[in-house]
Amino acid sequence: MNDVGPNRSDSPSLARQYWSALVERKKLLGTVFLWSFFLWISTPFVIIMLKSVGRNWFGKKWLPPNLTLDWYKWAVTVANIPKVLGNTLIIAAIAVALSTLIALPTGWALGRRKVPAKELFTSIILLPRMIPPIAYALGVAQIFYRLHLVDKHLGVGIAHVAVCAPYAILVLSSTFQALDDRGLEAAAVCGAGKLRTFFHVILPMVLPGILSSIIFTFTTSYNELTLTLMTYGPHTITLPVRTYLAVGEGYWEVTSAMSMILVIPSFLVLYLIQREIAPEKLVGGFKGV
Repeated sequence: MNDVGPNRSDSPSLARQYWSALVERKKLLGTVFLWSFFLWISTPFVIIMLKSVGRNWFGKKWLPPNLTLDWYKWAVTVANIPKVLGNTLIIAAIAVALSTLIALPTGWALGRRKVPAKELFTSIILLPRMIPPIAYALGVAQIFYRLHLVDKHLGVGIAHVAVCAPYAILVLSSTFQALDDRGLEAAAVCGAGKLRTFFHVILPMVLPGILSSIIFTFTTSYNELTLTLMTYGPHTITLPVRTYLAVGEGYWEVTSAMSMILVIPSFLVLYLIQREIAPEKLVGGFKGV
C-alpha cells in the first residue's frame, strides 16, 4: 500500500532549503541594516559638503542651484584659517608629545609590571573621559588662570593631555602586554644589553602601537572643543573653536566650509589606518610578530 503523505527521505532536503532561505533572509536584513547605518552617518557629511559649495540654497530645494568656492575663500581670508590651522597643529603637536612621554612609562608599568590596584589606577586615568567635559574643563580653567597658562599654546596643549593621554596609555599598555617574551629571552641569551635589546627587539615590535597612539592622540587634540573653549584666547584660536564661533555668528555656508577643512585630517588619518597600519596591530596585537 503506497503512502499518501510526504516521503521521510525528503525531510533533510526540506530542512536544508528552509535553513538556506533563513540564512539568505538574515544576510538581506544585515545588508539593509548596514546600508541604513551608512546613510545615517554619511548624510550629515554630504549636507555639509553641499552647503560649503552651494549658493542660494534655501527652502525645500534638495540640491543647491549654483556651486561656488567663495565660502572657502571667505574662510581662508576673513576667518584667517591659515593662522587658526597653525594654532591647531601646534597645540596638537604639544599634546601628542606630552601624552606620549607620559604614556610610554605608564603603559610599560601597566602592561609589564604588577601594579597594585591596577584597575583603580586605570579608572583614574579614564576619569577625564568619563565625567561631563564641561565640568572638567571648568576646573582646568580655574587652575590655568592662576598659573597664567590661558591663551598660550603650551597651556592649551597641556589641557588637551587630560583627554589625549588616556588613549595613549591604553593603547601602549596593551602593546607592551602583548610583547613576545621569547624575543626578550633570546636577546638576553645572546648577551644583548638593555639599549641594544630596546632598539633591536622591543622598538620594532611596539612601533605600530606607538604610531597608532600618536594618531589617536593627534585626532583627539585636533578635534577638542570644550577644553579649548575654557583655555584659549585671541592668540590660540583653534579650528574647532573658530567653527563654533562662526555658528554663533550665523554664517552657515562659511561654517560648512570650515567644517570640511576640519574633517580633512580625520579622513587622512582614517586612510592611513586603513592602508598603512595593519588593523590587528592597532591595539597592541603583536602576537606572532
